[in-house]
Amino acid sequence: MTSDATPDRARLRDLATYPHRVTSTVRFSDTDRLGHVNNTVLPQFIEVGRVSLIETLEPGSDAIQYWVVARLEVDYLHELHFPSTVVTGTRTVAVGNTSWIVVSGLFVGETCVATARTVLVHAKDGKSMPPPAEFRAALHRDLAAAVDTTGGGGY
Repeated sequence: MTSDATPDRARLRDLATYPHRVTSTVRFSDTDRLGHVNNTVLPQFIEVGRVSLIETLEPGSDAIQYWVVARLEVDYLHELHFPSTVVTGTRTVAVGNTSWIVVSGLFVGETCVATARTVLVHAKDGKSMPPPAEFRAALHRDLAAAVDTTGGGGY
């Protein structure tokens, strides 16, 4: 994989380091009996950011259906409540032969409420395989842009 594998937690908590952003609204139904957004909802916001990034890289394609989440790590930093608007920032940090790693941050205003690292594997018919050359080139362009924007490729 092409990446700096050393985590930089401060950069993960800075919205400015995420070139791809999407906004979601917290629904009342996302909350638990204590009024907190349930911990299972935050990965859904992370997914929205990831899917939006794929759509940005290859608009109108069916590329999303071939990326399988192999690993998802979430660090919950602050409580999230209804009503809120969440900005999900996403950026590419590594591109492999059949896999791809993105990091995400969930923000309410200036506060980072969660960060995540997702490993995606390109698969068809249950087998991992390299993505099409055009999409792989788009991933490398996105990685280079993230390095230029954020000052480094790591997470």
